[in-house]
Amino acid sequence: MGKKIKVCPVCGSTRIHYVAGMITGEKYHCEDCGYEGSLILEIDEEDYEKWLREMKKKKEMQED
Repeated sequence: MGKKIKVCPVCGSTRIHYVAGMITGEKYHCEDCGYEGSLILEIDEEDYEKWLREMKKKKEMQED
């Protein structure tokens, strides 16, 4: 398996950083969209570009 990267579940950015530990778990902040929460995605580095393309296609289909 490849290296895992942390990804924002809202915008797909990798500019997501650990903020603090909470009773219910960790809290993260996305520098690109401002998302704050404990839910993040961890994706294999080699699958990231493919995931971004699929996310973009789904978003375009929802807008039509």
